[in-house]
Amino acid sequence: MNEYLTKDGRKFSIKKPNAVNAEGIIKYSKLLFASTDQILTTLEEYTITVENEKKWIQNLNDDPNSLLLIAEMNNGIIGFLFFIPNSKRKISHTGEFGVSVHSKYQSLGIGQLLVEVLLKWARQNVQIEKVYLQVFATNHNAIKLYEKLGFIEEGRHNKAIKQLDGQYVDIIQMYIETQ
Repeated sequence: MNEYLTKDGRKFSIKKPNAVNAEGIIKYSKLLFASTDQILTTLEEYTITVENEKKWIQNLNDDPNSLLLIAEMNNGIIGFLFFIPNSKRKISHTGEFGVSVHSKYQSLGIGQLLVEVLLKWARQNVQIEKVYLQVFATNHNAIKLYEKLGFIEEGRHNKAIKQLDGQYVDIIQMYIETQ
């Protein structure tokens, strides 16, 4: 576990979760899904059990080419990142990540540090040569962060998202090479 400071001076930690964190991850995820329309999953679709969450955490932790991180403050999860490599041999040098920060803790540098920890890990992993993500084109703050960290737009999926209100949103794919 590594400790950091937010931009306003509060301490938080970033660590790999284990089975003990499963309920906290579920609670965090439910809050996240209920608070934003900038992610694919809706609250109603999120039906994972604690037992399945524990298995998922264990599976990612057992895979040397996967990474799962949580950011914690005052014993509560305030951020989450997962990286999953592609399983097909010809694209196994690449993988996708997702990252989120609780709405009360955004713009404090937590998301940036989660991604920086991922990139440091990926650069030390000989298998991973390219890290990519998909982001809603309307998520301007996230796009600015990814660009600041060196990610490059490589494609756009037009009208890939149809929001619950009927509005269409493009998905932007971005990447960074790590080797």
